[in-house]
Order: sequence, then structure tokens, then C-alpha cells
Amino acid sequence: MTLITGTMASQLVTLAIVPILSRLYGPAPFGEYALFVSITTLVAIVGTLRYEMAVVLPRSNREAAAIARLGVRLLAIVALLTTGTCGLLVLLPIGLPPSWLWLALLVGPGVFLLGYTSYMTQWLIRSAKYKIISRNRVTQSAVAALAQVALGFLIPNTGAGLAIGLLIGQLAGAIFLALTGRKETRLFVDVDGRRWRYLLGKHWRLPALLMPHTLIDSFRLNGVNLIIGYYSVAALGQYSQAWRLVQLPAGLVGSAISQVYFPRLATVARSELFETVRGSIVKSFALGMIPFALIFWLSPTLFPFVLGPEWVEAGQFAQALVPALYANLVASPISTIFIVLRKEHVGLFYAVVVTALSLGVLFTFSNDLLLAVWIMSACQAVSLVAYIALALWLARPSLIR
Repeated sequence: MTLITGTMASQLVTLAIVPILSRLYGPAPFGEYALFVSITTLVAIVGTLRYEMAVVLPRSNREAAAIARLGVRLLAIVALLTTGTCGLLVLLPIGLPPSWLWLALLVGPGVFLLGYTSYMTQWLIRSAKYKIISRNRVTQSAVAALAQVALGFLIPNTGAGLAIGLLIGQLAGAIFLALTGRKETRLFVDVDGRRWRYLLGKHWRLPALLMPHTLIDSFRLNGVNLIIGYYSVAALGQYSQAWRLVQLPAGLVGSAISQVYFPRLATVARSELFETVRGSIVKSFALGMIPFALIFWLSPTLFPFVLGPEWVEAGQFAQALVPALYANLVASPISTIFIVLRKEHVGLFYAVVVTALSLGVLFTFSNDLLLAVWIMSACQAVSLVAYIALALWLARPSLIR
């Protein structure tokens, strides 16, 4: 509950500041910012190799600390390589806009701060320091918001201001975690090369199996941004603003529902699993009906009123995203059903299909991005209906042994 409260507070800070930021930065800077966040997120997954998930596994604090130390060092190497690669892009005469040059140089630091926060968060989860994690999320969001507003006056109408503000918030969060968790991090002792090889081998499944799955899930979201940004940075700014304002509250509710139902699905008698799954779907369907109906009808008018007259297309994109986001909310209680049934490969196959379908639609209809988002949203909604039907079929008592 503490983690959920902290997440809600940090999201409220983010949402509250949007009407100010939307008037300081136009759609194109927000598009540049969305590209920066998407690239940083994808590279950070590779940088951590998902070894941060191993921090909570060992019984020994010393082994967990060794994993964290190893992971942060590997992350630093990836961040340095990323900075070097992006630096070469800056030096090469390939005609990048000036603001993109700044963004390229910021990717490496962003990768390191994002990955470091992941390692520290997992360490604090292991230590049951949930209040520290919650406070950090609020601190990070508040500092980032203030920095982005200040930079909006100093370097207006450029995505670099938004990106630098985000990094300032992440740096403040990393310092906060390092200071408040210093009693725990004193265990972060160095380990020799032999020990490193042992730890890498022991947890090989994380980079070999979990990282590809995570990358696919992340690319399903961030790949959309990369494709839209390839065709139009301004359109990406409109789309990302719509996604941000509609998905943040919907995603928060969906995540809370998933966390509530995961232990229930895992512990319920198998003879009752089908009814539990069906009941959760009906409840989430009813929960989202009125809010998403309002979003569908009001978005085209509400977005330009709240964000400013430049953001008419954002309201249209928000309307187009409703089918997919509503279906995602309905499916949120059973998002862990394939883990419970030990059929993780089914979930991975679904993620691959939906990712390929979504990106394929965007490429095919790239001449009309709004139409492309409508079709993509409809395809995702239909896919989620099939996902729900498959979950219900697998949950039947006759199929469970």
C-alpha cells in the first residue's frame, strides 16, 4: 500500500504540472522528449540485463550486495558505451537538429540513472524499506517537474529542457536513495572476477529469458514512439501527451487491480479459478465503462482547453487510444494468469504478436498517423479480447491438473 500511495502521489505531481509544461514547450519539443525517454528506457533494459531482479533472490545479504555491485558496474560500462556512440553521432555530419545533439549526449547519463535507481529500489524492497522508495518517487517527480518548468523559461521550445529536467529529477532521486539507504548500501563490497563469473552464471536466466521478454514489452510501447517520431516529431508530441494523460491514471488503476488479483489467482482453489477470472473481468469492465466513455466523448474538447490551443490533435489521439486502453484495463486482473498457470510462453507469444501487429499497422498507414493509431488501437483491443478468451479457456477446471 505504501508503494501504491507513493506512485499515486508522484503521478499526481506529473499530471498537475502538464498544463504549465504544455504552454512552455510545444508539440515538437514533447516529441523530442518522448524519443529521448523511449531510447533511454530501451537501452537501460539492456544495461541492467535484468540482473536487478536477482537482488531480492539470495538468502545472503552479502551475495545480494555483490549482485548489485556487479550490476551497477555493468550498467556503467553500457552507459559509457552509449555516451561514446551518441558522441560519435554528434560529431558526424548527418544533419541532426541542434536540440537532438543535446538529447543524444544525455542518453548515456539517463541510462545510468534509470538503471541505478532500479538496482537501489530492488535492494530497498529486499530490505522492506518501502517508505524510502515511496518518498523517492515523490521527490524525483517534484524535482523533475520544477526543473522542467524552470528550464522552460531558460531554454524554451526545445526537448533538451524537458530531458535535462528529467535527469535532474532522476539525479535527485538517486542521491536521495544513496543517502537514505546508506546503512544498507555499506554491504556493497567489491567482489573478485571469479565471484563475478559465478554470479553471472547462477542467474543466467535473467538476461537470457527475462530480458528479451521485457524488451519486447517495452518495444511494444516505445517502438510506437520511435516509428511515429520517425515520420513526424510534432505528431509524436501530440500522441505522447495523449498517451501520458490517459494511460497514467488508467495504468495506475490497472496495476493496482493486478497486484490485488495476483495473490488471489495464485492461491484460489483450481476448481474456483474460472469463476474468479470471470468475476474479475466483469468487475474491471464495469469499473472502466463510465470513465472511458467520458474520455472518448470529451477528449477532443478537453485537451485543447486544458493544455492550450496547440494540442487539438492530442485530444483526437486520446480518443483513438480509448479502445486499447479500456481493453487493457479489463484484462488487468488476469495479467498474471499465465504465470499462475505456468504458461509464460503463451504470454511471450502474445506480446510478440501484438508488438508486430502494432508496429506493422503504423508502418502501413504512416501517411495518416491518426488513422494508424485508430487501427492500431482497434487491433490491440481485439487482441486483448482474444487474450481474455484464452485465459478463460485455460482456467476451465477440465484443463487444470
